[in-house]
Amino acid sequence: MKTNFLFTLLFSLFFLSTVHAQRMGEAGVLGAGLASSYPAYGISGKYNFTEHHTAQLILGGASYGYSATGFSFGASGRYVYNFNVLGDSFFFKPYAYAQVSYFTVKYDYYFGTSDSYNTVGFGLGGGVECEIPNFVEGLAFSGELGYIGGDFGSGIDSFAGLSYGASVHYYFDL
Repeated sequence: MKTNFLFTLLFSLFFLSTVHAQRMGEAGVLGAGLASSYPAYGISGKYNFTEHHTAQLILGGASYGYSATGFSFGASGRYVYNFNVLGDSFFFKPYAYAQVSYFTVKYDYYFGTSDSYNTVGFGLGGGVECEIPNFVEGLAFSGELGYIGGDFGSGIDSFAGLSYGASVHYYFDL
């Protein structure tokens, strides 16, 4: 059900505005889509203040290298610095980011007991966002690598290390 709603929302956004190639590099456009950047994943919104400065918010779940039963939540806010859009028949935009995140995990144990752990994380990294002309104008895909860290405390391991991710966004005017 959630997937159908999200698909309908993204599909509807395609028809809300007139788009053209290199939309991802323009000032004053909003990108809506899905992002996964370990350990956060979920819906994502990006706003280009200028062609070089972007804010991004990712809201959804959190996944870790060990099994967790119960509830997880992740929220990440990012500052993204965009380099110039490059390419002639395939447009791509390198970028660097700094992020602050909040993660919470609830573990459900046997006999109805549970524990909940929270942390504020940080991250740095970079990636490339691509737009394919003559495919769906305004639709951009990205891949990234970075470093993420945080500490749950209370006997739960901290996490730090390689972060990797991918996303898809559709850009439109507000």
